[in-house]
Amino acid sequence: MWDDRFSFSGEIPLNYPALNPVALQRITPATGAFYSDTVTPSREWERITGGANDGYTAGNWGLQMGLNTVDPATDQGGFELPYFAGLWPSAGKLLTGLWTRQSYVMGFSPLMSTRGGTSPVVYLSTSSSGQIRHGVYGASGSLVLDQYEPHPWRATAGYQFVGMLVDFDGLTSQMFSVDVASKAHWLGPVRTLSGPPNAASTANLDIYRLQNSGYWTSGAFDEALVAHPGAGFDLNAFAENMALGQWSNAQAASVASSFAVTDSEVTALASATLKTGAEIVSWAYRPFVQGVPSGGVPYWSTDSGATWQTGAELPETLDGLLRWEIPMTGGDTFTGATLTEPNGPAPTIAPIADMAIQQGELVNVNLSYTISDLPGVWSVVAPQNATVSITDGAMSVSSGFRVGTGAVTVTLTDALGRSASQTFLVETTPREWVGEEPPEYPHAPIVVWGEALPQAVIIDPLEAFVTREVNGEHKLEILLPSTHKHAELILNERRLTLANETYWIRRIETSRKGRRVVMQVYAEAGFYDLATAGQIDAREWQQVTAGDVMTEAVKGTGWKVGIANVSTLRTYSTENTNPLALLQTVQENHGGDLLFDNNAKTVSLVTDSGRKNGVSFFYGRGLTESRRVVDTTSLFTRIYPRNADGQTIASVNNGIPYVENFEYTSEIKETTYDFKAGTSPYTMLAMANATIAARSKPSYSYEVTVSDMSALNGASFERFDAGDYVTVVDQEVGIAGTQRIVKLEYNVVRPWKSKVTLSAKLRELGSSDSTDSGLLDTGSGVSTFDLVPFNLLLNSRFDNDLAHWASLGAQVVPGNGTGDYAVQFSGAGERWIEQTVIPDNRDAYAFSFDLESSGPTGFVPNVTATAEITYEDGSTEIIELDLS
Repeated sequence: MWDDRFSFSGEIPLNYPALNPVALQRITPATGAFYSDTVTPSREWERITGGANDGYTAGNWGLQMGLNTVDPATDQGGFELPYFAGLWPSAGKLLTGLWTRQSYVMGFSPLMSTRGGTSPVVYLSTSSSGQIRHGVYGASGSLVLDQYEPHPWRATAGYQFVGMLVDFDGLTSQMFSVDVASKAHWLGPVRTLSGPPNAASTANLDIYRLQNSGYWTSGAFDEALVAHPGAGFDLNAFAENMALGQWSNAQAASVASSFAVTDSEVTALASATLKTGAEIVSWAYRPFVQGVPSGGVPYWSTDSGATWQTGAELPETLDGLLRWEIPMTGGDTFTGATLTEPNGPAPTIAPIADMAIQQGELVNVNLSYTISDLPGVWSVVAPQNATVSITDGAMSVSSGFRVGTGAVTVTLTDALGRSASQTFLVETTPREWVGEEPPEYPHAPIVVWGEALPQAVIIDPLEAFVTREVNGEHKLEILLPSTHKHAELILNERRLTLANETYWIRRIETSRKGRRVVMQVYAEAGFYDLATAGQIDAREWQQVTAGDVMTEAVKGTGWKVGIANVSTLRTYSTENTNPLALLQTVQENHGGDLLFDNNAKTVSLVTDSGRKNGVSFFYGRGLTESRRVVDTTSLFTRIYPRNADGQTIASVNNGIPYVENFEYTSEIKETTYDFKAGTSPYTMLAMANATIAARSKPSYSYEVTVSDMSALNGASFERFDAGDYVTVVDQEVGIAGTQRIVKLEYNVVRPWKSKVTLSAKLRELGSSDSTDSGLLDTGSGVSTFDLVPFNLLLNSRFDNDLAHWASLGAQVVPGNGTGDYAVQFSGAGERWIEQTVIPDNRDAYAFSFDLESSGPTGFVPNVTATAEITYEDGSTEIIELDLS
């Protein structure tokens, strides 16, 4: 629709269905008095010179020709198309007509005449009363029809199209007219000819003159047409389309220089608004529109154009007229539009309830929806903490390792582009870790395996120790007489199992102790094999979860990730490494306890693996030896942070290049905290403050020898393992309270001589743990220059578009602040961006914005920052900051 010249400019399309034009004068000057024909440009019409005021001017459809404007009796001007073969038909139909605006000053006003010679065929005129007249001549030159027709806009002073359709075969003639002022059309009655028309006419065609009878017309004309319509031609539709086309403006005098019009398109030569003609439309459901450029505005009428309505979208139902106003700039082209009526209403989706899922959980939901025009296409916008897919209305929501709450928007779009959306929240929570009961170590038998099956059981080792450390080693060491009956089965790379745990023999030593030759066997837990499971290339990890990196670490090793409920996001880099080392790096950066299930081949990282079963050790009951160490070998009271570029924190620390703390001692003990090149002073200051808080006071550690009471009473609640929380009391040594077992050396043969290290590794002078008293290093593999002060609000420079942000009416645009981009709001009303972050432990926070307004001079929008703080106890606080 709106795809022909009627709709573009109100002009007659040469390609109108079955019209078959043979001549059309659009007032196209050639040279002198001659004007080119539109159908055949090489053919010319001649202007018969009349009064001095005659000539062409800008009109409704391009140029218009004014004739006999002073006195038709003396001006005597006109237009003539010389006869050519094919001008008049010998059979079929003949349509003649033109746009005319006249003053009816003579008794008869000829419009289109073939009476200038001896072979007339048709005559079109008006009387002084404004009635229109059609005359048809037979071969003898006499009239076979001479009929006046009254019509609704008789004697109008404005433009009207006057035309007639003669059926040579059916011996009929019918007049029609279109009124520009009312945009209406009229069809007269079908008149019967008294005889056949002149099928052999060779007459010229005259416009506005009947010179042999002394009549001329005073006025202006345009679009003089001669056509031979085919069998499929519909006169009523032609007149109706011509009338509806008068709402268009592409050739109107006010914008004619802004548009180039052809039968197939309108091209803008300059910025202007194209007004299309109207179309008759009817629909029960709002149609889908294609082809109307962005910014096109619809206008519709239900009273034949007497009044019009408009809006941002088409009405849901309509039976009436529709037209468009389309803003165009130079070079834009409009070729029409298509309306496709749906089979039913637009899609709908029922509200979707918010949901809470754990890490790694999958939830299936059958959506309730309606759709009329198939096929339907589902699309999903999901946050980083959830993966959502929809197939045939069945929605699957799954989570990875990232925790938090995010909005999911699902959209159903039908074949016509209509869509419906629903948004709901998905909260991903850490997956709960439930540890198994501690192993039953007391006097546990040791199973020796062959290639695939158990071969023997050792129940009488001289010694057997299991060493387990939180985030550290896990090994089994046994001592056997070299003459032991199963000694020959002890081979490297064979398996040993003890207390449902599997160990691999890595080292066998045979030595003499006094008069006895013994075999000392060292075996490692199965996860040690990950150290030789291939290389993982160096990589930068940007704001990743622990679980995602762990998944990469174990890929292709036969291991899989179990639970990773440590929710921290971290940025760091790794060099070429192996799977085990990468898993350990993950723990170092994200925190938590790294756990290996060597039988199931799963690795987990949990916030706290320790059980609290109420296990207690008191001196005299289960506690035989204890040691408390207060260690100041790593104590510093002043730290100088600096990066590899030589930059210090002086610029952000009141000119002072160090931080210090003398709460424990007034002695100055200095060290330097080295950072990577490019690290921001803000980052160095924050990390130095955190470090000095821990290093400016002694570290405390405890080592005790305990007895596993479950070896005596068989009670499972008395058992313990590395990571568990136990109560240890030895008042004389200074140990009292609940401590965590960070290292367990379990004596399988003599459970009462097992040793545990509590709270932290024991530090002794000369140990590797005390060598960090000099140079410190952050261990970070990436530059942190831009992380502070911008690190708490992720992507606060909008270099990743609206990633991390929820937006209302916002768009990312080029910027010139700290980054390459900025966020822009426009239009009236409230606009905002929001983000939920988990900050670090700071005493104060600052909001800093670079604002620029493009409104009127002096206009400053109301800008507010709202911080909603949620504390660990669940309470909240809202802080409003007026930034205007």
